[in-house]
Amino acid sequence: MKRILNVHEAPILMFTILVIVLFSLISPDFFAIANFRLILDQNITMFIVAIGMTMVILLGGMDLSVGSVLAVTATSVGLFLSKGISPGAAALLGIVIGVLCGMVNGYFIAVRRIPDIIVTLATMYIFRGVAVGISGGTWMNNFPEGFRFFGQGTVASISFPLLVAILLIAVFIYLLKFTRAGRRIYSVGGNSSAAKLAGISVPKTKFMVYVLTGLLVGIASVIFAAKVGSVQASTAGNSLSFEVMAAVLIGGGSIFGGVGTIAGTMLGVLFMGIVKNGLIISKVSPFWVDATTGFLIILAIVINTLQRARQNKGKEGDLV
Repeated sequence: MKRILNVHEAPILMFTILVIVLFSLISPDFFAIANFRLILDQNITMFIVAIGMTMVILLGGMDLSVGSVLAVTATSVGLFLSKGISPGAAALLGIVIGVLCGMVNGYFIAVRRIPDIIVTLATMYIFRGVAVGISGGTWMNNFPEGFRFFGQGTVASISFPLLVAILLIAVFIYLLKFTRAGRRIYSVGGNSSAAKLAGISVPKTKFMVYVLTGLLVGIASVIFAAKVGSVQASTAGNSLSFEVMAAVLIGGGSIFGGVGTIAGTMLGVLFMGIVKNGLIISKVSPFWVDATTGFLIILAIVINTLQRARQNKGKEGDLV
C-alpha cells in the first residue's frame, strides 16, 4: 500500500475516483458509459495540447499562447477549405502553421533568451490578432464532409480523434520516459546549469519542446475545427492556456520544472472534465461551476504538494 501511495500519479488518481463516486451518488445519470464517452470527447483538444504544456512546464517554463495558436491555425484551415483546398491538404497546412508558431516561440525563448512569459504573452496577442485579421472577424464554417471526419469520424466504432489522442499520448510517454531527448527535458528543467555541464544543449532542448508543442496544438486545432464545425477567431481557445497549465499542475507537475509526467497530466485533464460535467449534470448553477472547479483544483494541487514533500522527506531520511 505504501508503495502505491508513493506513485507520482496516486493522489490525483485517488482524488478523481473520489469525485466520480461523489457525483455518482448525487446523480444516477453521471455514472453511465455514454456520459464518460462524452467527457472524453469534449476534452480531446485539451488532452493533446496538455501533452505539449507538460513538456514546457517540465522545462520550468510556460506557454500563454497555445489558445491563440489554436485560433490562428483553425482559422487558417477554415480559410484554406473556403478556397477549395482539399481537406487533407488543409489539415496538413494547419499543422505546419502550428509548427511555425512553435518555432517563433522557440526562437525568441531559446535562441534570443527572452523570458518565456514575455514571449508567449506577446505572441498570444500577435497570433490572435492574425487570426482575427485573416478571418475578417467572421465565422469560418460550412466545412466539407471529408474534413469533418477528423473531428467526428470513427474507426472500428472508436472515435477517430480519441484514437489520435491515445496514439499521441503513448508516443510522448515513450519519448519522455525512454529516450535521450526526454531525459534532456527533465535535466534542463531540474537544473539547467548541471545539464549544460553534462554537455546538454539547453537552447536546442527548449527550441525542440516549443516546436513540438506547436505541432501538437496544430493537430488539436484541426480536430477542434472539424468537431465544432465552425471557428470564431476572436474566441476560439480563449481559456485553453490556463486550463492545460492547471491540468499539468493538478497532475503533479511543478511550475519550477523537472517534475511531472504525461500520465499525471492526462489524469489532470480527466479530473477537470469530470468536475465540470458532474456539476452540470448535478444541476449546479453555471455561475458556481468555475468557482467550484477552481476550489477543487487548489485542493488537488495541495494534495500533490504534500505528497512530494513526504517523498522528499523520505529521500532525505534514506541519505541520513
